[in-house]
Amino acid sequence: MKITSTAMLAPVYGTPHPLAGAEVQLTVFDRAAFDLYVPSVLAYRAPAPSNEAIKEGLLRAVAAYPHLAGRLAVDRHGRRFLHVNDQGVLVVEATVDGADLDDVLANSGRAMATDVADLYPALPEDNVGAALLQVKLVRYRCGGLVVGSICHHHTADGHSMSAFFTAWATAVREGEGFTAPTPFLARAATAVPRTPPAPAFDHRSIEFDGGEAAAAGGGRSSYAAVSLDKIKDLTVHFTAEFVGELKARAGGRCSTFQCLLAHVWKKITAARDLSPEEFTQVRVAVNCRGRANPPVPMDFFGNMVLWAFP
Repeated sequence: MKITSTAMLAPVYGTPHPLAGAEVQLTVFDRAAFDLYVPSVLAYRAPAPSNEAIKEGLLRAVAAYPHLAGRLAVDRHGRRFLHVNDQGVLVVEATVDGADLDDVLANSGRAMATDVADLYPALPEDNVGAALLQVKLVRYRCGGLVVGSICHHHTADGHSMSAFFTAWATAVREGEGFTAPTPFLARAATAVPRTPPAPAFDHRSIEFDGGEAAAAGGGRSSYAAVSLDKIKDLTVHFTAEFVGELKARAGGRCSTFQCLLAHVWKKITAARDLSPEEFTQVRVAVNCRGRANPPVPMDFFGNMVLWAFP
C-alpha cells in the first residue's frame, strides 16, 4: 500500500452554519459513550466513483453535520466539549498497485486477507485536538475501492453515523444536485435534567463506572473497552444460509439480531473457558431516541444510547 495524499479538508458553506464557532457541551449520553475512535470499513468493487467525487460528496455531507469537522477541546473547568470550529476532516488517499480488491476479500468476502487496521487511518494518540472524522480511500489495481474511516464516539453514536454515511453516499451519487439533510443538532435539548433532580436508576455505577464500584454495587465486572490493537484482526462474516439455519434451529419468532447475539455469546463464553458458576452478561446498546420522555427526533445527530443487559 502506497500513501499518495494526506490532506485536511474543510467544507465550504454558502452561508455560515448556525453552529459555526460554537462550543457544544457534551451531554450525559456523550459522556457515557466510550472515549475512543470507532473504525468502519466499506468495500466497493469496480466500477467505483473517483476519489475526487467521493471527497466532494464528503464535504457536501459534512456541511450538514458540522460537528464532524470540529475538534474535541477542554474548557477552563477541565470538561470536554465539541468545538465546532470547521478545522476539517482528515482524508488519506492510498493505492495498492499489486493486488485487486478480490484478493483482499478472500473467500467471497468471508474473511479479510489483510490486516483490517491498514484500511482505516491510524488511531490518534491524543483524542483532544485531533480530527473527529478521518477517512482513508484505498484504491486497488482493479479500480475497486475501500473506504475506511474512524470517528470519535463522543461525536455521534452508530445510528447517527449511519445517517451520515447515507447522506455521504447520496451526495456522491447526486453531485451538485444533492439536497443536504437537516438533522436535529440541538444537543442541549435532548438531555434536560428534571428540577429537582429525580434519579431513578443507578447509572453512576453502570455507564459511568467500569471498575470496582460497579462490581461491588451490582455484581457486574468491569466495562472498560478492550483496546483495538487486541482485536484489530478479528473479522467475522455470517452468510445468509448460516443465519437461515440458525433461525430454523431456534424456532418460533426469533430475529436475526437475537439469533446471532445468542450464537456469538455462546461461542465467546466457550472460548473463555469459564467455570460453570461464573456469571456472565451480554451488554447491548439501546437507541433511546424513541424511548426518551419526551421523545428525541430520530434524526438527532449525537449520542442517545444506553445499555441493556439481557
